[in-house]
Amino acid sequence: MMKKIMGVPTLKGLPLKTYSTPFSLDELRPGIDNVRYDVFLSPDFSRALRAIVRQVIAKHLRAEEELNSKSSAGLANDIERFQIACRELILSGISKAKQTLEVQIDYLVQVSVLKLLIAEVKTQYLRTLDHFKSRVRGYELTSHHREAGILQKQMSIVVQYKNEIISAVGKELLYYFMQVQVENLDEMRRFTFGKTSIIPDELFTNPMLLAEKPSDDYFTLKEYEILLGHRMEDPDKYDALLSLLHNFFYEVRGEDLGQTTQERISDPEFKEQLEDWLKVTDNIDLLFNCFHTRHQYEQLKQKGGGQALNKLKEREKAQRLRLSLLYNRYKKAGILEKIVAAYEMQPVYLDYCPPLVPHLISQYFISREGRKNLITRLKRLKKFYGESLSLAPLQETRKKIRKLGRRKEEGYLIRYVKDFVRYHRDLHNLNTITAAMERIHLLTDKRSIELSRTNNTLYEFLLPHERFSDASPITGHVIIKADVRGSTDITHQMMREQKNPATYFSLNFFDPITEILGDYGAEKVFVEGDALILSIFEYENMPEGGYIVSRACGLALKILSIVKRYNIKNKANRLPPIELGIGICYKKGQPAFLFDETKRIMISSAINIADRLAGCSRALRLHMVDQRKIFNLYLFRTASEKDMNATSDDLYLRYNVNGIQVNSAGFEKLRKENVLKKVYLRLEENKDKKEKFYTCIFPLVNGTYDRLVIRQGGIPKVDSQSLKVISHTADKYYEVCTNRRINDYIKKCFQDKMGGSSSV
Repeated sequence: MMKKIMGVPTLKGLPLKTYSTPFSLDELRPGIDNVRYDVFLSPDFSRALRAIVRQVIAKHLRAEEELNSKSSAGLANDIERFQIACRELILSGISKAKQTLEVQIDYLVQVSVLKLLIAEVKTQYLRTLDHFKSRVRGYELTSHHREAGILQKQMSIVVQYKNEIISAVGKELLYYFMQVQVENLDEMRRFTFGKTSIIPDELFTNPMLLAEKPSDDYFTLKEYEILLGHRMEDPDKYDALLSLLHNFFYEVRGEDLGQTTQERISDPEFKEQLEDWLKVTDNIDLLFNCFHTRHQYEQLKQKGGGQALNKLKEREKAQRLRLSLLYNRYKKAGILEKIVAAYEMQPVYLDYCPPLVPHLISQYFISREGRKNLITRLKRLKKFYGESLSLAPLQETRKKIRKLGRRKEEGYLIRYVKDFVRYHRDLHNLNTITAAMERIHLLTDKRSIELSRTNNTLYEFLLPHERFSDASPITGHVIIKADVRGSTDITHQMMREQKNPATYFSLNFFDPITEILGDYGAEKVFVEGDALILSIFEYENMPEGGYIVSRACGLALKILSIVKRYNIKNKANRLPPIELGIGICYKKGQPAFLFDETKRIMISSAINIADRLAGCSRALRLHMVDQRKIFNLYLFRTASEKDMNATSDDLYLRYNVNGIQVNSAGFEKLRKENVLKKVYLRLEENKDKKEKFYTCIFPLVNGTYDRLVIRQGGIPKVDSQSLKVISHTADKYYEVCTNRRINDYIKKCFQDKMGGSSSV
C-alpha cells in the first residue's frame, strides 16, 4: 500500500517524466561587442526568405494581385528553393560543429535562422502596411476615390488583424523550416552528436514566438483554450495558478520524510525536479486522470484482466483522491467556476468579441454583477452600431453550465491543468529561446563583418556557392578512378555490329554519373574513352571537409549501382555489359595545378595510385573466372619482403571487377570522419575465419545520409606461376563492400542506429 500524507497518496513510485532543454551557447566566442555572438547568414538565403515571406503574407491577405505576388505554382517553387537553401545553410552549421567538436555551433545556426525568420515576418508586415498606405494616398491624389476606398478597407483589415496575420504567416514559415529539420537534418544530428543534441521541436513551433503578448486573452484562448487573470487580486493569474500547483505538489511529495511544507518548499533539489515535472502534460494524466484509468480497466476486464486489473484499480483510487484534493483547492480559491466558464464560452465568445472582451463574457456566467456589466455594455454599443447583439447564445450556455455535474467539472479541471502546463512549458521555452536570440548579433554591414572576421569572432553560415569565393586553401583531396573493364573488346564488338560505342559509353556511363556529382561534392578531373577520374577537395575551414572520403566511397557505390541498372536494360537490348574497377585514393595536402588556357589541370600522385587501385590483373581475372566469389576485390602478393620494402610502388596482384578499393590513408581518414563500428562475420567462402567489416553513417552534400560497409581483407602470398597460396602476410587492404546480402544484413543488425558493436 502507498504511504499517505494527509490522506492523499504521495508521488513515491510514480514514473513522472521530466522535461529539459539542454540548450546553451556559453561555449562560443563573443563577437566584436564582447557580449553577443556575431553571425553572418548567407545573403542568398536571406533573399529567399524575404521573397517567400512577402508571398505568404499576400496569400493570407488574399491580396496577391495588389502585392504583385506569384501564382500558387510559383509560390510552391519558391518554397522548395527556400527549403533547399535552408537545409544547405543549417547543414553547414552541423558540419562546422562536427569539425570543431562543438555542438553549440549547430544550436547557433538554428537559432540564428529562427531570429531572422521572425524579424523578417514582422518587417514584411510593416512594408505591406506601408504599401497599402502609399497606394491609398496615390489614389486620393488622383481622385480615384472608389479604388482608394477599397484599398482603405483592405488596409484596415491589415491593421486590425495585425497579430493574427503575423502569427499565421510565421506559423507557415516555421512549418517549412521544421520540415527541413525533421525530414533532412535531425537524423544526421542523431548519428553525429547523439539523440540528446536535438533541440525539441516545440522550441521552434512555440506559438508564443510570434505573439505580441503571450498573456493576451485572444491568444491564450486560441492556442491553449485557457483564460488567465490579469489583476493583482485575480486567483487565476499565471503566478497564482503556478503557486497553487507548487503547493499541491509540496503537500503530496513522494517521500514522507516527516518534513513540514515549508521545509519541502526550501528543498532546492525537489524544487528543480518539480519544475521539470510541471512541463509534461502526460504527468497530469498520470496523477489525476481516473476517468482514463477507469476506461482502461473496463477494456482490460473484458479481455480477462488478471493481475493488471488490481494495479489499475489501485491507480484509479489514488488518482481519485488526488483529483478530489485538487478540485477542492481550485473551488475554494474561486478558480473552478472560471475554468468551466472559459471552456463553455469558446463556441460563442467570438460572436461578441470584439467589441467586448473575453473576460466580460466569462464573468457573465459567474456572477450577477458580471451579467449586469455585459448587458450595460451591449446597450452602449447599440448606440454606436445601431443594432444589438442577442443574449440568447449566452443564456443557453449559462443554463448548460448550471446543469453540469461534478464529474464534468473534474474533467474540465484535468483538461485545464494540462493546458496550463503546456502554456507554462511554452513560456519557459520562449524565455530560453528569446535569451539565446538576444545574444546573437546578425551582422549585415560590411565593416562589422570584416572586423569580426579579421578578429576570428565571426560565425559564417553560407550556401555552397558562396563559401569559397575567396579561394580557401585546399588541405586534402580524394581521387576516384572508375576504369571500364575490357573496353577495347566492347568497342571492337560494337563497331563490328555497326553500333556506336561512343554514344553507348556516354549514355550508360558518363552522362548519368555526371548528374549525381553534386550530391557528393565531386567534380571531373579527366575523362578518357574508357575511364573517368573524379576529385573531391577538402578546404581549410570547409564545413563538409570532414566527409570527403566517406562521400567518395558513397559516390563509388552509386556509380556501380547506376551501371548495374543500365546493364539490365542493355542485356534486354543485346548490348554488352559494362564492368568497372574503382580505386579511391586520399592524399593530404593540395595537389599541383597547371592551366591549359582557361582549363585547370590537376597534378597529383593520388591519380596514379587510384589508377593502380582500379586496375585488374589479366592473369588473375582469367584464373578466377570460374570461381564463385563473395567479393569483387582480392589482392595477392608475389614479391618478397625485400622487394616490397625496396619500393613505394604497388607490387600487388589485384583482382578488381566491379570492386572498390580505398587506400590505407583513405581508410585512416574515414576513421576520423565517422564513428566506425566493427562487425565480424563468418562467411561461406572461408568458414574457418571471421571476416572483419566496419560500418558507419555519413551525410551527403544534399542533406541526406547513407551507410557504408568497409571490408578489411588480408593479402596472402602466392606462387607467381600457379597462383596457389604459400602463406598469409600481415598486409591489409580495404574494400567498399558491394555484396548486397552482407550490406543488408549489417544494416539490419544496426537498424540504422549507431549502436551495438564496439567502436574503433
